[in-house]
Amino acid sequence: MDSVKLVNQYFSRDYAEARQNFLAAANSAGAAIETFRNPHVLPAQVPLSTDVATLGPADAENILLLISGTHGVEGFAGSAIQVGLLRAGMTGWPKPNVRIVMIHAFNPFGFAMLRRSNEDNVDLNRNFIDHSGEYPENLEYAKLSKAIAPEAMSGPANVLALLRILGYWLHHGRARLQQAVTHGQYSHPRGLFFGGRHAVWSNRILHEIVERYLAGAKRLVSIDVHTGLGPYGYGEVILNDPEDAPAYLRALNWWGMERVRSTVSGKSVSAHLSGTINLAFARMLPATEVTAVGLEFGTLPGLKVLRVMRAENWLHHHAGQDHAAAAQIKERLLRAFYPDDELWNGKVWEQGRLVIEQTLSVIDGPHPVTSPEDSPRGS
Repeated sequence: MDSVKLVNQYFSRDYAEARQNFLAAANSAGAAIETFRNPHVLPAQVPLSTDVATLGPADAENILLLISGTHGVEGFAGSAIQVGLLRAGMTGWPKPNVRIVMIHAFNPFGFAMLRRSNEDNVDLNRNFIDHSGEYPENLEYAKLSKAIAPEAMSGPANVLALLRILGYWLHHGRARLQQAVTHGQYSHPRGLFFGGRHAVWSNRILHEIVERYLAGAKRLVSIDVHTGLGPYGYGEVILNDPEDAPAYLRALNWWGMERVRSTVSGKSVSAHLSGTINLAFARMLPATEVTAVGLEFGTLPGLKVLRVMRAENWLHHHAGQDHAAAAQIKERLLRAFYPDDELWNGKVWEQGRLVIEQTLSVIDGPHPVTSPEDSPRGS
């Protein structure tokens, strides 16, 4: 079997196949598996689960955590990387003091239903905030909310809404538009990038996973795989830490200046977000050295991705899955986050494997970097 066909076999057609492939690969690799059953029931009675596979000693001081499916429909890439690593093995593995933990389909509802958000319309990567306090305001989102998440998608209304978004871009710039739309909002439950009004099921499950599998670690490296932002098929390592933070400096040393970006600096393909999983790990594990990153693979230009997200959000909340355009809208959303062509699949696998192998080569060693100048350029 040639390498292209082999890589394509790591990718799945839907959530059910992705879960089956992950569990089979984990079992073949000798991993221990725990399943967390999501209580939400789909109309087709498809069971929804977040599965955790672990390899290596339970008392290891160094843990590599690999997460797929935080944003549901984006889960195909992360699942493929997990399956490929389990099937093909990992260079430099095993190590005596390193444990690998894989969370598959962190948002199983979104993965199964081809949505970025979960069963509560919550964006999980905006949900990890202190829900006992005041919620962050996003006044710029509020100004654009009816254009971002319209209740009607008729021709004239949709054109006017898109013109309003374009006008905001022309007046304020792309970066400010991206920040307004994607930063996270807590005031429009049927809108995009809604952070929720309570800790949702996946949030609570992650706290359980941290307590069971990560709490004893002295060093945690977490890699959460995403898709949709940036050049086609390119994997950017994204941190929500400033460029002078120890975690950012470690990331530069491990993965190189060409790949690593901070949302705080404004240099990343992602805006700086509120309520992220990456920042939550440091709060949950105050005694652990945490380096938590997103690995983002680009697909389509940002405005095209936003357009298909708007349409899918309208379909879910207002039109219903029986609408004549439902299948077309879902297909466009799927391809905005999972192009499923050989070129893209190959880039995702090769870069995903490279980042993981680079991590395993350094995770149990000294971390001497103290400034960006000490870091390699990488590739």
